[in-house]
Amino acid sequence: MDKKKFTSISLQEEMKRSYLEYAMSVIVGRALPDARDGLKPVQRRILFAMYELGLTPDRPFRKCARVVGDVLGKYHPHGDQAVYDALVRLVQNFSTKYPTLDGHGNFGSVDNDPPAAMRYTETRLAPIAHEGFLEEIGSATVNFSNNFDGSQKEPDVLPAQLPFLLLNGSSGIAVGMATNIPPHNIGEIVDGLIALVENKDVSDKKLSNIIKGPDFPTGGELICNQSIEELYKTGKGSISIRGVINKEEINLGKGKHKKNALIITELPYQISKAGWIEKLAELINSHKINGISDIRDESDRDGMRIVIELKKDSNAEIVISNLYKKTTLQTNFGAIFLALIKGKPVQLNLKQYLNYFLEFREETIRKRTNYFLKNTLEKLEILEGLSKATKDIKKIIDIIEDSENSAEAKSKLIDNFFLTEKQANSVLDMPLKKLTNLERNQIEDDIKKLLEKKNYYQTLLNKRKLLLELLIEELLKLKKKYNVKRKTKLLKNINQNEELETLNNQILEEYINKKTKLYIDNRLYLRKMNLLNYKKSFEDGNKIIENKNIQKFICNIDKNIKIIGITYSGKVFKIDWESNINNDYKLDNKILGNINSNEIINFHLIKKGIKNYICILNSDGRFKKVLFDEDMIKSNRSFAITKLKNNIKTIDSFISNEEKNLMILTSIGRIFKFNLSNQFLTPTTKQSQGLMLAKLLPTEKIVSCCPFQNGENIYLVSMQGTIFCINSNEIYYANEYSLGYLNEKIQLKNDYFLKILPSNHYLDIETNKNKSARLDFNKLNFKSNRTNFLIDFLRLDKDEHLENCFRLEHFID
Repeated sequence: MDKKKFTSISLQEEMKRSYLEYAMSVIVGRALPDARDGLKPVQRRILFAMYELGLTPDRPFRKCARVVGDVLGKYHPHGDQAVYDALVRLVQNFSTKYPTLDGHGNFGSVDNDPPAAMRYTETRLAPIAHEGFLEEIGSATVNFSNNFDGSQKEPDVLPAQLPFLLLNGSSGIAVGMATNIPPHNIGEIVDGLIALVENKDVSDKKLSNIIKGPDFPTGGELICNQSIEELYKTGKGSISIRGVINKEEINLGKGKHKKNALIITELPYQISKAGWIEKLAELINSHKINGISDIRDESDRDGMRIVIELKKDSNAEIVISNLYKKTTLQTNFGAIFLALIKGKPVQLNLKQYLNYFLEFREETIRKRTNYFLKNTLEKLEILEGLSKATKDIKKIIDIIEDSENSAEAKSKLIDNFFLTEKQANSVLDMPLKKLTNLERNQIEDDIKKLLEKKNYYQTLLNKRKLLLELLIEELLKLKKKYNVKRKTKLLKNINQNEELETLNNQILEEYINKKTKLYIDNRLYLRKMNLLNYKKSFEDGNKIIENKNIQKFICNIDKNIKIIGITYSGKVFKIDWESNINNDYKLDNKILGNINSNEIINFHLIKKGIKNYICILNSDGRFKKVLFDEDMIKSNRSFAITKLKNNIKTIDSFISNEEKNLMILTSIGRIFKFNLSNQFLTPTTKQSQGLMLAKLLPTEKIVSCCPFQNGENIYLVSMQGTIFCINSNEIYYANEYSLGYLNEKIQLKNDYFLKILPSNHYLDIETNKNKSARLDFNKLNFKSNRTNFLIDFLRLDKDEHLENCFRLEHFID
């Protein structure tokens, strides 16, 4: 093969050129709408093909297959399904705010049902499309170009009389860019256009007061805040939309109690009803949304109606909050005003787009006026020629009779009567009826009218103010004809964070009034417990419980509390329980962040408004007391509360906010008692290592510590299930006896101690064989300060022992 026939090119350059050509063809020829008429090429071709087929609003419907065939054959050489999908969206009143096509047949539904095949459905132009897009197309208002094979002419743009890019919106994904323009209300848009015509320098704020926000075909509610102003100012932003919920009491039938229900009548734009119901059912089944007993879809041709029946004891406000928060009943619409201007994609803000449309509309009116003026002048020229002829008809007849042929007659008429060529032709073609008096008078009247028209059109072209008045008049006429009431309601003065905070406060008040408890179980689930269940669970004495009911922490729900956790590595972290008070959830890595759940040793309650000291005890016998200050309360990050060296770990912790005493327990039963007041144990900083309070023997370990009041009973729990009870007054202070307190009566053989706790506490325990129990020490019967209650009660096996035990404060209501 001759190498001279080939040219070497760079692969990189070829790939770059080819990809750019492809990208531009997608941007210009497929995905992005033109800023003038708001249409993509396929939509424009559908409307023009239907106009050529004569499918006007006053004509019968025609099969969609016929329309698709014409569009494919003449203008759009792509797949038939792509054209039909575009046609279907132009018909759907839930996808398009002002449908440009009318349809007969199944064109899909809000449940995301597919439309029927194109051979079954029928369509024709809607009145707004015929008038707003195509009425002026025959008046030389737009340019035409060759189609793909040069056999037809198609318009580059339709002479839109309204800014359909804003009225119907548009969405499309191109290469490296996308557009997503929400639909708007025709009345507001027309008012905005008029305001701009009257004052080109109208402020963005005033414009946003006229055009209050998008108006979606499916209705819903639009949360009016700063984001809408930002969107209109920059051309890009995110707006919040939500469905409409009404509370209703429904009667299920004779003899049945009425039930509270939530009725959803509107969903956010582009949300499938069936898909939303299915997703809600999944959330209910997985217990992520509680308080709902049944869901029914009672929608019909009159409108949407989704019935959500509530359980008897459920709070409707809480359920509504969860529906907004956890489902797409409230969603964000990410908008970007990107459109083609002179073949280039440009991001416009609201004011820029409206000004651009007004320029296009003004230009269209000028072209239309020029076209009308040209036709008027042509008619006027012919009528003036006829007028001259009828005034001297006998001479005209003589000239025609004396002529050899029509060409000679034409030449003589031009010379004798000073006629133009067109006028001469019209005189020769004039019928005899024009010679009657009536017809001659009619010609004179027509000349007067045409002169008036000519003067009007010329004035219109010369005086821009008059042209703009006509533009406003036409806009108002279209507004009057096609304006509909706004479907999307505007929710003003609503701050979502404030709304959520208000709802949370209401929910908190309800829980506080009901004396609801908050607890964390041994699997790190944060849950709630009502007062009745609390009394059953805690006030029925000592009992065996299921392993899943073991609790590490419990407290009363209150507005003035914070819950913190402490790890054995000395880290303190906060639990945000208020914002999710309505839900039970697990404290997993997503919530805890960089905290390892296996490292957590204790959870504590911090009360606001008083001094709280975090007291921690390390495995080397060091103890420290740190003031939990305002900075710690405000901080949402975890922080280290102590400085640990080598393999030292934090063993136990508690919160002190009163003048109490401190008790430290070792594995062999040595007890160290200290006065916890600031006079004896001075608070330290987070960076310090703490005070050495207990010097340990070689095989001895620190196991637990607790605060107590003088005179209280103190309980010691061993690994084998033995419990000792000692009155705190029996124990002397370790300030005077540095070796601590050791009593022969509390000596253990082949056993060691696990926990120390004061009275008015419960203890939840679990063994290495998953047996578990809850103990109330006030109801235990101690003989000689000792009981083997656990061994008898739980019937521990020989190789079984206590693995975990958790102190729970006794709340008296």
